[in-house]
Amino acid sequence: MKTKTNSVLAVYRALLSVCILIVPLLSCSFFGIPDYELMVTVKDGVQGTPESGQHPYKDLTVVDYKYSPVNLLHTVEVIATGSQLSAEGTVTMYNNIAIEARLIDIRATWKITFAYADTAIASIEFAVTFSGNDILAGTFSDDRGYNGTWDAASNVINITYSNWEAYKMTGTLFSMSGTWSNGDVTGTWSAVRE
Repeated sequence: MKTKTNSVLAVYRALLSVCILIVPLLSCSFFGIPDYELMVTVKDGVQGTPESGQHPYKDLTVVDYKYSPVNLLHTVEVIATGSQLSAEGTVTMYNNIAIEARLIDIRATWKITFAYADTAIASIEFAVTFSGNDILAGTFSDDRGYNGTWDAASNVINITYSNWEAYKMTGTLFSMSGTWSNGDVTGTWSAVRE
């Protein structure tokens, strides 16, 4: 009788060991194509698809997304894993991904690199702080004591200094880069959020 009890216990232990090994494999889709979640957040002022929420997709599914501003003067960016993406594109599901579709708001401090078309002149860097009551326009000041006004509509940004000669910067809001001029002197600029 004792041998029979030991045999039954050994069989139960073996079954328990198998279950401990196989159940986790089943939960992560080891025996099939895994599912991943696309977690979408669509902020105020933005419309498009996919809508806010959690959306399941199979491994390596290519998901199209497309967003636009409700007010056409605004510009939309998509943030995925800390990277800026355009308002329309695709993501490939190879793990869980979170995306956020939002309006571009430059009101913050940016490090600007200012390069001259005349390559004999060294480029300069300075910090600019953009402020204002609206994401479409406001004022700015830089760490050198200069200031002026800015406006950003339909993915075009204009930055005009009021006390640094006649410097004017124009460019693309999405990339925060473009060209500048001061009379006949010209060059390029780019900015990175600090």
